[in-house]
Amino acid sequence: MTPLGLKPRTARTLAGPVRFEREAFECPRCRRAAAPLDAALGLLPGEKMTHALRRAVAWAGARDSYAGASADLEELLGVWVSPAECARVAAEEGQRLGCLQAQREQAYLAPVVEIGQRVPAPEIACRRLVLEADATTVLTVPGEEHKAVWCAKAFGLEHRARKDGSQRPVLSAARHTASGQDFEAFGPKVKALALRMGLRKAQAVAFIADGAPPLWRWAEQNLPAGTVLIQDLWHVLEHLSGLAKDLWGQDAPAAFERWKRLMVESRVEEVIAELEAEHTRRRGPPRQRLFDELRYLRSGQSRMDYARYEREGWPLGSGAIEGDCKHLIKERFGRTGARWRRRNIDPMTALRLSIANDEWDHDWTSELPIAA
Repeated sequence: MTPLGLKPRTARTLAGPVRFEREAFECPRCRRAAAPLDAALGLLPGEKMTHALRRAVAWAGARDSYAGASADLEELLGVWVSPAECARVAAEEGQRLGCLQAQREQAYLAPVVEIGQRVPAPEIACRRLVLEADATTVLTVPGEEHKAVWCAKAFGLEHRARKDGSQRPVLSAARHTASGQDFEAFGPKVKALALRMGLRKAQAVAFIADGAPPLWRWAEQNLPAGTVLIQDLWHVLEHLSGLAKDLWGQDAPAAFERWKRLMVESRVEEVIAELEAEHTRRRGPPRQRLFDELRYLRSGQSRMDYARYEREGWPLGSGAIEGDCKHLIKERFGRTGARWRRRNIDPMTALRLSIANDEWDHDWTSELPIAA
């Protein structure tokens, strides 16, 4: 490397702009210049923000709109970063964190081909592992179709408890994954999540979802034999409630309460028999409505043994993953007036996953950017 002497540079830091001089060198072959101090400060080529400032911008952009992030940075740090810069940094760092997450997933997904082969240890070993999955929608800019984002959550029953007399369980430990790609890309992420939470050594596993066929096909093909498959009870009851209103109007509550009791008691065959009899009597749209709901119940009947699930201590609904859809995705993507380009959904999701999975410090300390 050929010394070039002291060269000036201005960096935007958490304390504001700083102008300094540092030793620079040039490669005699490619004629590219570099400065060791730039790498130490985390200054990327052509980037004026330090590593620490980029981290703050990415954090703020992951938790608020870009305009809100800009205002927060100015108020809390006294540093002005425009909304457009917040968007740029969030996209760049989201792509970087997405790559790190993909690398970790691939490590868990590596096939075990020989006895004694070392595999990554579970991050949180669960004796009774629960996996939940669902999808939500992100609104996109005109000209782009609204995008489904798949989400999954994993936790152990030993990490689920009620506190302070609350009826809603609290999770002391859980991990999350999500993808704005198609289901084929999402499936391996769920498998990696399960392995990360101790799938290989879990004594029992349950998979909970609504009626989406791709989720059940994935569970049957990828989870161990004996996995307890549970169709979200509240989703089933929502179907039955709507059906009762369509059939009987003001008299619907009595029918629905009877169906609800039968479902909770694992007597789904009695509900189906009642609907079949009603289907025979009805004509027109009500008959078609009954046909659709009968098909729904029959297709999921094997996953509706709710009395057994309750005895064994499994959750009956997918409330945990519905919370993820709300807080992990909708809270950031669904702000009033927000419309997203599809290419920006996964980078933002990666930022929010890093925070939700307690990986933020690791992602910003173990993988410092190196200036070329």
